[in-house]
Amino acid sequence: MDMLAFSGCNHGLNPEEAEELKRMRYAYPWWRDKEIDSKTKRSEGLCPLTPEETSLVLKALGFEKDTLIYIAAGEIYGGEKRLKPLRAAFPKLVRKEMLLDSEPLRQFQNHSSQMAALDFIVSTASDVFLPTFDGNMAKLVEGHRRYLYSKISSYKNNQIAFQDIVCTYSHHLQQDSY
Repeated sequence: MDMLAFSGCNHGLNPEEAEELKRMRYAYPWWRDKEIDSKTKRSEGLCPLTPEETSLVLKALGFEKDTLIYIAAGEIYGGEKRLKPLRAAFPKLVRKEMLLDSEPLRQFQNHSSQMAALDFIVSTASDVFLPTFDGNMAKLVEGHRRYLYSKISSYKNNQIAFQDIVCTYSHHLQQDSY
């Protein structure tokens, strides 16, 4: 949720949700940018892929519906409602909270850096890594995977090209067409 507010990207959100993210930006005085033009950021490829766009990319890359997908992230803005298109395409979505028992996880829960470290460990050891946002975590994971495992697949999205295609053809794209 913080990442979405920080990025200033509100594609697919209603006006109330966009305003909520804007208020969140103002709540953090150390975040430099408060007024952000979401359309410009998106046209420059600086926005994360939406769950629907992520499902289209995974399908286009040939991933099957029964593929186990680990979501390396904190709280998703909009929760399960926002993840619905991705879960419909790939029902085997898991998060760290689902993989660890509550007792071992409890020691990490109030420490966002430690929670991110758990995501880092899973992401670097995964068969495939597909970031939906080109932030620091994605860069760190990609670099570490290249250093340790040169043969493991990591995908670097050309978000500008993909978002242009999705925006141009979104009324023609059907999830079932892949």
